Amino acid sequence: MTGTSRPRPSGAFLLAAAAAATAGLWVVSRGKWSDAIIDSGREWIVPDALSRGGLLYRDVVYWFGPFTPYFQAAFLRLFGSGFGSLVLSGAVASLGMLAALYLTVRPVAGRLEAGYATVLAVPVMVFMPNSGGSLIGGVSRIWQAAAFSQLAVAVACRRPRPGHSDGIQIASAGGLAALSGLCRTEWGLVSLASLLLCRMRFPRQRSLLAEAGLAMGGFVAVFGGALGFFLARAGPAAVLRDGPVLLTSLPEETRRVVLAYSGIGNWKVGLLELLYSSGMWLGAYLAVALVATRGSGEQWPRGRILGLLALLALLALLALAGGTGGAEIFSAAPLICLGALATGLRLRSGRRAAALSAFGFGGLLLSYRRPFHIGDAAYVGPPLLFALVCGAGLLHSAVLREKGGSSRRRLRAALGGGLLVLVAVAFVGRALQYALDDVIEIPGTDRMLSARPPTGDELTRLALAIRREPGAGLVVFPEGEILNLLSSRRNPIRHKLYTPGYLTAQNEFEILGELERSRPATIVILPFPTFGYGPATFGIGYGSRILSWIEGNYSERPWQRAADSPVAGARLFAAKHSSSSAGSGTSPRVR
Repeated sequence: MTGTSRPRPSGAFLLAAAAAATAGLWVVSRGKWSDAIIDSGREWIVPDALSRGGLLYRDVVYWFGPFTPYFQAAFLRLFGSGFGSLVLSGAVASLGMLAALYLTVRPVAGRLEAGYATVLAVPVMVFMPNSGGSLIGGVSRIWQAAAFSQLAVAVACRRPRPGHSDGIQIASAGGLAALSGLCRTEWGLVSLASLLLCRMRFPRQRSLLAEAGLAMGGFVAVFGGALGFFLARAGPAAVLRDGPVLLTSLPEETRRVVLAYSGIGNWKVGLLELLYSSGMWLGAYLAVALVATRGSGEQWPRGRILGLLALLALLALLALAGGTGGAEIFSAAPLICLGALATGLRLRSGRRAAALSAFGFGGLLLSYRRPFHIGDAAYVGPPLLFALVCGAGLLHSAVLREKGGSSRRRLRAALGGGLLVLVAVAFVGRALQYALDDVIEIPGTDRMLSARPPTGDELTRLALAIRREPGAGLVVFPEGEILNLLSSRRNPIRHKLYTPGYLTAQNEFEILGELERSRPATIVILPFPTFGYGPATFGIGYGSRILSWIEGNYSERPWQRAADSPVAGARLFAAKHSSSSAGSGTSPRVR
């Protein structure tokens, strides 16, 4: 009826529905989130070593800050060194990330937008497949970095209580940025820059220089204190030379794969996808705004109708030019962040202006890893959190631009309905995606890791063959640490990963020396191509000295394999003198 408002679902009902949908999605997707060979084993093997008393950097070569592996190690120590404990740590971290997201959206939008943005992140980001989500995979440290980064800006945007100084608040924001850096250094630096921009756009009690000093003081105290501890205990060489913790001396192979992954080489198509995705979301907003106008009984504004028709024509042209290459959903993220930055800089100084500017700026910088062709993949999810905040802020700004309270209420209600539909579609779409995935669980991973039937079966067979060999200790080249878990044999050397960049011409002799000293009883070489790094095959493009040493000191063992398996070409080596390795690398107790 005209003049009456339709009843809206209560917050409790929506929360219960979101919880039920999340539980259903968990059941459908369980164990299908990560790759069996790439990243997942490395995600386990580092905290596993720490849970048994190892010291990061000294006993395990690691390229990033210490927060994430020690956070995961605490769960492995408490609940057993298995994938169930690893996923539990990811679930707890995901809840923290979602809470941080809600608190982050509040300075730029209302509770409605914050709630929908947080629930939308569950199917889109937490359950992102291909090792990209926050439950398990190779980017856990970036998800945690993103949560701390968002909290740093949110704290910097808070209004101090009347009569109270905000000095502690600013220093605390700097400390949160440092925690982000202790997960991933570049995220901490971007967080610090973002919160400084936030304070520039915020009414201040002191000079910007003084506030910058407080923020940087908090950052240095936390980041420098934590890193200083490891410098003292593990030594400067272990912390700063063996891994680019401070982003210095990045190997050429790493720089090459980062450039290849970014999609910049195909920037023309990437730009078309960015424009198409942005136009698609803008068109969705215009359609919802037209529905809101029609709901008032008024005629549809001619300008909005013409704008929507022109946009549809542009989308058709972009589609014909190649803008629909499969990355239509997320590719608008950098442009959304840019829009939020421009909006924040245009507004009068205040909380919303500060938050929009900071999150837009941070989201733009953090899109460096994948600015084009953004799809369901690793490394794209955490920056999308910033785009989600920016999108909510831009929608709220659109509502505020409406003239008259009734127009604002209608548009806000229409946007709420549109977001509700979007959330429902995201849950259903993600559930169908996982339900149609024909992977099978890998025994011994607490039902938390799956693979295609040939791969999963061959990994199980290979683990059994390793168990039959006498002695202890297992090293897998170039990657495949999942075999250490399945065979209950730990890797006895400091270096745990041997893809190009981690294994270089500069450190090959060092890794070879560790192998000679530890003499693991078993060595496995998986046929894992690494084309994006340049050198593509272990033992040919890189690691040739190590392969020669293995073939000279180990005997290759036959094992039962299937010809159609991706790992059918795996080579299993056993030490020629197994008794010499009996004391090296006792088997871990995998509970």
